[in-house]
Amino acid sequence: MEKKYFLGIDVGTTGTKTLLFSSEGEVLSHAYQGYETSSPSIGCSEQNAEDWWNAVCSTVRKTCSSHQISSNVAAISLSLQGGTMVPVDKDFKPVRPAIVWNDLRGTKQHEEFVAEIGSEQYMYEKTGWDLGTCLLPLDIRWMKDNEPTLFSKTAMFLSVPDYISMKMTGIAAIDLSDAGINQTADIQKGIYDSRILKFAGITEKQLPRLVHSGDVIGHLTSQAAEELGLSQSTILVAGAHDQYAVALGAGAVNSGDMVIGSGTCWVVTAISDSPDFSHGLSQSVSATEGKWGSMLSLSSGGICLDWFRNSIAGNIPYSTIDNEVGRRKAAENGLFFFPFSGQYKRGCSFTKASFSGLDLSHDRFDIMRSIMEGIVFQTVWMMESFSTRPSSEGIILAGGASKSRPWSQMLSDISGIPVRIPGIADLSCVGAAKLAMKGFGIDSDSIAVNATSIKPDRTKTQIFHAILEQYKALAGKLGDSR
Repeated sequence: MEKKYFLGIDVGTTGTKTLLFSSEGEVLSHAYQGYETSSPSIGCSEQNAEDWWNAVCSTVRKTCSSHQISSNVAAISLSLQGGTMVPVDKDFKPVRPAIVWNDLRGTKQHEEFVAEIGSEQYMYEKTGWDLGTCLLPLDIRWMKDNEPTLFSKTAMFLSVPDYISMKMTGIAAIDLSDAGINQTADIQKGIYDSRILKFAGITEKQLPRLVHSGDVIGHLTSQAAEELGLSQSTILVAGAHDQYAVALGAGAVNSGDMVIGSGTCWVVTAISDSPDFSHGLSQSVSATEGKWGSMLSLSSGGICLDWFRNSIAGNIPYSTIDNEVGRRKAAENGLFFFPFSGQYKRGCSFTKASFSGLDLSHDRFDIMRSIMEGIVFQTVWMMESFSTRPSSEGIILAGGASKSRPWSQMLSDISGIPVRIPGIADLSCVGAAKLAMKGFGIDSDSIAVNATSIKPDRTKTQIFHAILEQYKALAGKLGDSR
């Protein structure tokens, strides 16, 4: 019997990464290709949908360069950016650039939604995500109001998962974790919400098929197989929103498991047996069958350190930063950093960053230590909003901060909880590959993401417990002045 291979593909906001796995769970190769986001006017964020497909094709061809592999790729699945809208005509060609999830053009449509539906809460209760100034219903309504000719030419309103699904199989299908963040589906019923669709001015026929993560969507078309360099026997398996793909990849599959994704944005994701709308956290169907997820994010996480390092500190190597900050103290000596725009509790947001307690004795490494601590303080504060408590095994830390021993230790010391660092960095691709294996019908446990554990220093935890309360009090005093 010929060996089988599996592809886990992460189609992100800045680029696409593909990992090739053997059926034994070994990572054989990887590739990455970036793409641009344009801003045609203030607050607008757009991408060329064809760039996603070209990046998928390029990275798949690079990872499956030999015929022996390419002809035996059994299944593909995806980790995906959510909430980005791409309208396509009857031939499935985009009629305009995609409107990205972080676009801000829908302020007027936000107001119209509240006026017509009656409250913002309706959106949250149905989709699990708060009504903002973007995401599909507002984007579609904006298009109807401002681009009526293009709106009338649009046959379907797609997003990243269903656009890639259509390109691969000829079937536009979307998993429920992505349909939720797209704000088109009632995630508890698993169907599209008629009131939301009526507001947007569309029908269910203009949206993709709803499926569950791990469901088989279909085989590659002959054209897709040729462009990807694969066989038509390869199947596409429904993927998941990127944070839930990360959770699955990290092994967060049981109630109480908690993952912190530490990139530009720091995201806390907790797995549970049922949804919890009482705390106002983003809710979603998880990539794990029968499980749900709660999510809260600090949008200016890792970017704070990058801002100081690149703009002020002279691009110091991260290894040097780690060596120096590990020997410094910041909050323990009264130096605090409060991050740029983010949210630590529902309805409690801020838009400016601040330092408190700066002294002439402080140098750039003291300041970088305070930035790293500030991100952790905010994250631990965010964790208090969850009804789910971390399991006894500890928090899983993924992303950039997991590569920094001092930063990982700060999280453990300040939270008082062990921190687990997975042995594979690209967990979104790992989660996608696990879904691909599930869809093909083999055990995905062969992908072993061995983790190292960092234990809290109990003396430090006791010290930081009091300091965290001081941090919260200072944040409250700063208030809107930030």
